[in-house]
Amino acid sequence: MPPWLQWFSGRDVIGSFFGAAWKTCSGLHLVPTAANGQPAFAVYEFPAVDKRWNAHSIHVLTLENEMISKMTLFLQPGLFKDFGLPQFLPQDAIGGACGPA
Repeated sequence: MPPWLQWFSGRDVIGSFFGAAWKTCSGLHLVPTAANGQPAFAVYEFPAVDKRWNAHSIHVLTLENEMISKMTLFLQPGLFKDFGLPQFLPQDAIGGACGPA
């Protein structure tokens, strides 16, 4: 998982990691996309300071037998431009709200 050399294996371990990591922000929104023919998600974060949805990371999924076998995260908001995605989501992009409920 760039930029760290960490590996998480197994549904429970990965679930625990994301459960803890995603609590550190005020909200996350996933936008479906693709990377090299693989399903992916662009993740936008809603930090309390900025009060807007900011580009955060790209999560690329590798599927085997209709299940996620690998997930690679790119914590580089600059990549959003390469995916044709905005750095910031418009205020009305998330159900008419500019932030999480």
